[in-house]
Amino acid sequence: MELGSIEHKNLLKKGIYQVAKKTIFISLGLAIFLNIPIIVRENTFSQGLSYTGIAILIVGTIYALTIAFNKYRQVILPFDKQHNQ
Repeated sequence: MELGSIEHKNLLKKGIYQVAKKTIFISLGLAIFLNIPIIVRENTFSQGLSYTGIAILIVGTIYALTIAFNKYRQVILPFDKQHNQ
């Protein structure tokens, strides 16, 4: 595999996608874990944990998408410009 080949570019994209996917799944796991107490017993504390879990899911997803977009912009776009000339 050569630098600048289509296979190399696809592997870079796949790596960026996998990091974003793992980050989203970690935040999803934390959100599910924090929402378990509201199923067992509904009170103010469990509602607070549930809101925290939802906030973690939203912030984690935004963070993963932001990181993926920035990595794409920093790695793939200059890569295209350099190797398409």
